[in-house]
Amino acid sequence: MGPPSKEESVSILAIIQEALRIGRGYRSLWLFGFLVGLGSGGGSGGRGEQSAAQVAHPELVLTLLPIGIVIVLAFVVLKFVSTGALIDGVKRARSNGSLTLRDGFREGWAHWGVLLRIALLYLAASAASVLLLVGVAFLAGQLFGRPALIGAAAVCVVVAIPWLVTLYMWQAFAERIAVFENRHALDAIRKARLFLHGRVQLGLRLLVAGFLGLLFVCLLGLVVIGPLAAVVIGLARVWDGTGAAMLGVVMLVPAVFVLIAMIGIMSSSVWTIGYLAEVEQ
Repeated sequence: MGPPSKEESVSILAIIQEALRIGRGYRSLWLFGFLVGLGSGGGSGGRGEQSAAQVAHPELVLTLLPIGIVIVLAFVVLKFVSTGALIDGVKRARSNGSLTLRDGFREGWAHWGVLLRIALLYLAASAASVLLLVGVAFLAGQLFGRPALIGAAAVCVVVAIPWLVTLYMWQAFAERIAVFENRHALDAIRKARLFLHGRVQLGLRLLVAGFLGLLFVCLLGLVVIGPLAAVVIGLARVWDGTGAAMLGVVMLVPAVFVLIAMIGIMSSSVWTIGYLAEVEQ
């Protein structure tokens, strides 16, 4: 099945179908999708154990801390390399082109720096916006009391939600402009602002497409991984722990890898598909 027509490509359903087609048909994107998917989620569990380790073995923490920092920095670089590789790979896939892992790393490496700078600029803008609104609400509370604080907080929430959503859309388009047109961060941001002007409806449509696509992928993953996990748990009752663990690795790890990869591909490709469909008209 080839890519949809321009008219179809701007609809939510067609965008999701195209993203699924690309994710299913271009396995060379799975590694990049996996890294993007990990970077988009992740938890922060285990803090209690980490704190205990810091108290009990401070010298061990001091030894492992530089290694941890290096690992985190390497993952950040790989995440933005993968973001650039996915953006370029989806563009090639829409025209039925090919993208090898080497091509992906080459393209991603060429653009990871500008993508990082764009992300940092938008993170700073989002944080500054939230701090400003919180400060306004706090000042209103200090000057006029608790009712004013509650009212100002409600107004700030009403203002913050559309503004932060706009910043998210702005960043998504700036990333694609930076990759496709080889622009610097501020230049890509300026052009993304012009592109977004009058296209907020497109951005909202892509937000909905991304959410529904991720929901579909997660539900499909649950349907696949759930029975596999049930089989492993059932066999663990009759096998020894080592055998069940090995079976779990063989059965579940590939499925989880593909699920996270598809999540990353979906979350990135809907924006690339929507942007390209718009500029190609």
